[in-house]
Amino acid sequence: MEIGSSVTVITEEEIKRKGYRTVKDILKGEPGIDAITTGGPGGQSSILLRGMESYHTLVLIDGLEMGDPSLTQRQFNFANLTVDNIERIEIVRGPQSVLYGADAIGGVINIITKKGRGKPSFYVGIEGGSYDTFREFSGLSGQIERVSFSMAASHTRTTGFSAADEDLPGNSEDDGWENFSFSTRLDFEPTPWLTLGLSLRSQNGDTELDLGGGPYQDCDNYHVEHEEFFAKPYVEILGLDGKWRQRISFGIANHDREYKDSPWGDSNYSGRKYEVSWQHDITIFDSNTLILGAEFEQEEMESTFMEKKSAYTYSLFAQNLLNLKEVSFTTVGIRWDHHKEFGDRMTFRIAQAFPIEKTGTKLKGSLGTGFRAPSLYELYGPPFWGMPVGNSELDPERSVGWDIGLEQSLFDGLLKGGLTYFCNEVDDLIEYVSGRGFINIEEALSRGVEAFVEVGLLKGLSFRLNYTYTHTEDDEGRRLLRRPLNKLGANLNWTFLQERATVNVDLLWVDDRKDYDWAAGRRVRLSDYTLVNMGLGFKVHKNCECSLRVENVFNEDYEEAYGYGTAGFSVYGGVKLSF
Repeated sequence: MEIGSSVTVITEEEIKRKGYRTVKDILKGEPGIDAITTGGPGGQSSILLRGMESYHTLVLIDGLEMGDPSLTQRQFNFANLTVDNIERIEIVRGPQSVLYGADAIGGVINIITKKGRGKPSFYVGIEGGSYDTFREFSGLSGQIERVSFSMAASHTRTTGFSAADEDLPGNSEDDGWENFSFSTRLDFEPTPWLTLGLSLRSQNGDTELDLGGGPYQDCDNYHVEHEEFFAKPYVEILGLDGKWRQRISFGIANHDREYKDSPWGDSNYSGRKYEVSWQHDITIFDSNTLILGAEFEQEEMESTFMEKKSAYTYSLFAQNLLNLKEVSFTTVGIRWDHHKEFGDRMTFRIAQAFPIEKTGTKLKGSLGTGFRAPSLYELYGPPFWGMPVGNSELDPERSVGWDIGLEQSLFDGLLKGGLTYFCNEVDDLIEYVSGRGFINIEEALSRGVEAFVEVGLLKGLSFRLNYTYTHTEDDEGRRLLRRPLNKLGANLNWTFLQERATVNVDLLWVDDRKDYDWAAGRRVRLSDYTLVNMGLGFKVHKNCECSLRVENVFNEDYEEAYGYGTAGFSVYGGVKLSF
């Protein structure tokens, strides 16, 4: 069914073709997305959608919320999330609070774990390259009668480079990273109308740190050990000849961090989130789908400096998708949330799509509201060096967002293009102000344009170009930090030799941005930069594949965040055996 939202789906085949090993690297070239890492491998990594804050992007794995309650604003750190066992990644732009609740102000990134299919198969591989990087990985997937299964594991270690920019004085020490990842999905269908499922993912490792960004930030032994565990069992029931689908699910997301050998002493942070949901998808007259649901969510955090705090939210939502003879698709939804501290909140969303089959045209648009409840740290964070941090008087952030766009397909799909204008406004935005702690400021605004063109040049040869213009400003008319005004991404892919060989080239140009130098207490300018990455895959045998990847081909010197290092020219090669 067509929808009026602006959506990008990245398939397993695209992920494989590009060769990147982390989800952050896969996402950074997509329209409307800004990716920022403070430091080297394993450093804090954020994804911003349409100029909104990173904590306005709701990240899901198989529908389970990934935000860490122990982080300052409940954001998700992409640093340790690898592409292992991922079937597809869905990017849904604009407010999505009706189906997903709080935090989905800028949009949603939903990561779907691979489902086992066909004859059981197994693979194992190894990769190595620059910065003394080594990666071992393996996986198993398939289906045996009524049981589908997939699982994957990987281990990555690297000596890395200085987290603080090594071009600045006093930053000569390399900061390494080690990460263990495991993912599995199990589905059991005892009857045609009943499915029992389980999704699990864990990420454990160690990241070496510096004191921050800027000169003289080296700290030889400072590091953080992280443990993350996510689990979501579910039951799916079909009724009324498949026209009524119920899904009952439970979820837990656990985040633990332990900072060691810091000049300020060791410290621990723990965040947990529990979810229960019951959703009904009801098909009416084959042209109307009604979604009804109820959810309960509880978040908890505690740290060396903060006693255990918690908050809960329970919600009811309804959404209707109406298909009028394949020429009009309308989505209307409403949601009610009750938060422990802030009481009742209502959000709504309307989306419309008009596909015109004869011309290959699609007109689309959406309008929605959203809200974000303050994080536990924003509410209860203890004073730091005698300065206030938490503020129990905070109000939730409120947002309104809309977009309108056009998509066009020509020459039987060989040429596709699209253009979307978007606008998001957030009121009561929560920010930290020195001497006052977290407070609500007036508002923040983000508006701009997303455009793309896809061309099937020849059999096996494709080209994609995308452009994003993003204008942001706070209540004083200043640009929001780390957001480029312009961003351009391009991808060229060539599959040849009877699909045994693949060449992939990515180009990313990011305009200059504003950032903040905390040591000097002033705004600074980050220069624009251009990155070119190349990858080659070759199937030597039906059971053996070789890969070569070159990142930052022209050794561009750049910063994603002021004072933090980034990788230079680097080369990686690997071998994968399948059985």
